[in-house]
Amino acid sequence: MKLKLPKVRVGRKIFGNGGILAKAKKGCASGMAPPCGGGPDSTAASTPRERTKLNQKAAKLMSQSTKRRLAVSAESDIEKAAAYVPRAIEKNEAARERIQHALEKNYLFKSLDKEQTKTVVDSVEEVKYNPNDIIIKQGDEGDKFFLIEIGECEVWLKDPERIRPEMVKRYGPGDTFGELALLYNAPRAATVKAITSCTLWAVDRPTFRAILMQTTNNKRQLYEKFLAEVPLLKTLTAYERSAIADVLDAEYYEPNTDIIVEGQEGNKFYFLEEGEAEARTGDKVLMKYKRGDYFGELALLSNNPRAATVRATTKCKCVSIHRDSFKRLLGKVEDILERRKEEYEKTSAGTS
Repeated sequence: MKLKLPKVRVGRKIFGNGGILAKAKKGCASGMAPPCGGGPDSTAASTPRERTKLNQKAAKLMSQSTKRRLAVSAESDIEKAAAYVPRAIEKNEAARERIQHALEKNYLFKSLDKEQTKTVVDSVEEVKYNPNDIIIKQGDEGDKFFLIEIGECEVWLKDPERIRPEMVKRYGPGDTFGELALLYNAPRAATVKAITSCTLWAVDRPTFRAILMQTTNNKRQLYEKFLAEVPLLKTLTAYERSAIADVLDAEYYEPNTDIIVEGQEGNKFYFLEEGEAEARTGDKVLMKYKRGDYFGELALLSNNPRAATVRATTKCKCVSIHRDSFKRLLGKVEDILERRKEEYEKTSAGTS
């Protein structure tokens, strides 16, 4: 998010963004230097060094102010989320499946587990619009998040440098919009207009924010408790386990389903949260897994294909960490993983 600083008066001119990145006044260094000179109202300094210090101080003060506002807002949201009970609006099974499919395409909801997704699906309500109806208007306060069930919409953007608004995007069935204003308490960034008769599913602001806050908080509490029981992670602090909990994705497997397949590229590391599984190569069982065990690290440590197939022997719930987060979050236990790799290689050699 771009940091907005107050306008600074320099002589008869006003520079935006606190004077930072403003062009220099005539007689000063050209390019992107901060403004200098000025009359009695000027906050600019007389030397480049002083001007730099001034701008850094202004940026620091604004940053602190922004952080305080966000902290207060976050605390308020957490309190509201804890007290809020999401509503459940009746809908048929076909509609529920379509809503869930649309949610899975949205970056905010695609990582939710089954229970969390159900909470969201329960809460949405049906709304209808006629052709040319304005669904959301640029600059207005946001009060709903939308999923399109039927119909098409256009997104119009009004740019201060253009005389007329510009149509920048079209939405159709399965698309979602309206989340940014709700997430950041910001005005609507664009106007969305129905171009056909539209049926949409809407989530209001309190429900949207409460669900996100609750599901994120619940997810963290759920996985922190589980991760604290994982022997591999005993040496990590509660904060470090919390960071891992935030990036875990839940995956579900039926009995006799392959979780990872020998020879394929590996991009995930797994913890087994529920159920039992086994590592196999050909007909040979190399290892058995239960709650709290982990697997899939070998391909990520060595950048080699999967060395074995891991198959669910009962119904399983796994939580996975993608390769991008693996090194960053599990660096402190990498030596343990390397020792496990050597043990696995010995086991594999013994069965060959």
